[in-house]
Amino acid sequence: MAKKKEDKVWVEVEVNKFTDGITVFRGRMHKKDIEAWSNGELVDCSIKLEKTYWFVGENICTLGNGEGNARQYTGDTYIRVDAIMLIFVLKEDSYPNNLVASTDNIFPFPGRQ
Repeated sequence: MAKKKEDKVWVEVEVNKFTDGITVFRGRMHKKDIEAWSNGELVDCSIKLEKTYWFVGENICTLGNGEGNARQYTGDTYIRVDAIMLIFVLKEDSYPNNLVASTDNIFPFPGRQ
């Protein structure tokens, strides 16, 4: 039997509220959720972002790894669709290895420091 094609992609999600300072998250999500969000079909709900991580300065914060309370998380985050401004699809190898930031798949974006 042929292996089923993966229905998830790596994404960067930019949010505009409810974040307490964190505005860009990365992780994996279902392609169908991206399509439904882009078509305006998702209302009053959240989408699941798996293996969530974000950049803090030169460092990476990965849910489920690291020190303190962050290591207690499963790595999944649920983001309200009304808080999402943009969703960027990333390359398939977009998960950080050894908590070392790789910027090979990050391109300059207007307004981002």
